[in-house]
Amino acid sequence: MEKFLPTISSLVALGELGADSATWEENSGHGATSSRHQEQTARAEAEWQGAILSLGHLLKQTLSHSVERPSLKTRKSARSDQTNRQIPAGLLLSGPFPVIDAPELTVHLSNWVFIPPPLDQLSQAFSQLMPADEKPPADTSAARVLPLIDGDPLASERFCLLLTQQFSVVIVLGRDADNDLRFQFSFTPDVISQVWHLLRSRVYMTTPNQLEFLDPLVEKFTPTEPNYRIVSQFSRWMLSSLPAPKVNPIIERIVTPPHEAGSNNEAHGLDTELLKAMAHEIRTPLTTIRTLTRSLIRRTDLVEKAKQRLHQIDNACTQQIDRFNLIFKAVELEAATHKGPRSCLTATALSDIIESAIPQWEQAATRRNLSIEVKLPRNLPMVASDPTLLQQVLTGLVELFTHTVAPKRQIQMHVMAAGDQLKLEFQAEVSPTCEKHRPTFKALGKLLMFQPDTGGLSLNLQTTKALFSALGAKLTVRERPGGVTWMVFLPIETADYPIV
Repeated sequence: MEKFLPTISSLVALGELGADSATWEENSGHGATSSRHQEQTARAEAEWQGAILSLGHLLKQTLSHSVERPSLKTRKSARSDQTNRQIPAGLLLSGPFPVIDAPELTVHLSNWVFIPPPLDQLSQAFSQLMPADEKPPADTSAARVLPLIDGDPLASERFCLLLTQQFSVVIVLGRDADNDLRFQFSFTPDVISQVWHLLRSRVYMTTPNQLEFLDPLVEKFTPTEPNYRIVSQFSRWMLSSLPAPKVNPIIERIVTPPHEAGSNNEAHGLDTELLKAMAHEIRTPLTTIRTLTRSLIRRTDLVEKAKQRLHQIDNACTQQIDRFNLIFKAVELEAATHKGPRSCLTATALSDIIESAIPQWEQAATRRNLSIEVKLPRNLPMVASDPTLLQQVLTGLVELFTHTVAPKRQIQMHVMAAGDQLKLEFQAEVSPTCEKHRPTFKALGKLLMFQPDTGGLSLNLQTTKALFSALGAKLTVRERPGGVTWMVFLPIETADYPIV
């Protein structure tokens, strides 16, 4: 099948990385070892994840120039206006699951995802429900589905093609001629055009009617030579997100006692690799299910009860995807050998993040037979953070905090000024009776902990602290006989902004 249906990896390699491809063949011609193969796979995965983060930062930067940020008072109405716009700011094609899934970004894009054959039954059910000539809705935050035929080699690649007025790029994670996993990217217009024609041929074979909507968008966002600053910024962001190089094994054995090198290092390696594999294997089907669910929710002929159930599926998938995104990020931080912020920090509206997360926090509290009260000042300054990661880490913190509180108690969360920082304070008062029945935990490796009484699984406290550190923030814990207080300190983007 691949003979007749080329892969994106092969097109990018031929058009952009011919010299590097020759080097790969020379290095692998003498027989690649299992260790080299594993290292190459790990590096390719890390580069792919770094490229996704970089692409998100690049989109935030370029979209901010075309979409004016509304004031706090008008933000909700402004969001509604943006959602109703029918002219997208770009075209996003990805597979075999959505690569960029942040609603604040995808709402400005025409978003499409190629679904692989392993989801045949789900795709067929979706196709029967969706009319063939249905026009894509104005709300572009959720991806529309484009099926792949059985045996298509694109199903074994992870890819993303993004076309905008400012730049166009293709990123892909696939196999090279030696069956090694390789990450590649290109901003070259000729390469991007070839990739689009490859994807267009797939659409033509399965759902040609969708070309009525795709072709005009490609014409509108015809690939052109990008500004060198865009390519440079993308590369810097990607490199900054990569884990630090591993220490030479010989040197590591010299400076590490033998018993530690033979047990702790191996156990740690197995721990992180297992978590990375679990995070990827669980996120992928959940993301695809959520994509199909959101496509069905947009139908106008569904009864209200069916829409409510679909929204429940969407919320459940989103919560688990965010959970495993957080685990994946924690694994990346654990693999890094140097400290300090690892995310690109931008001006972030903390009030928006908290308000949108409150329903999920209330659900997390209710599951533990708890209640939660959130108190926010009327006006909050912007903080320097990564908005997507911050919401996930805060939600993870709330879930972790609920594990430490005995049932039938109330959690209080207050936000207040603390110099040039904002302090988020989580408190739970504990009665003497409850103090005797505080939850117990068991460690699962270096990153996770398990609560036997409830079956709850979460990132441990040290890992959560490391995630906040990656955001340029700090988490401190203060325990006392009458209760426990957890405090998060976030840097204010403009320290002279008043808090009322």
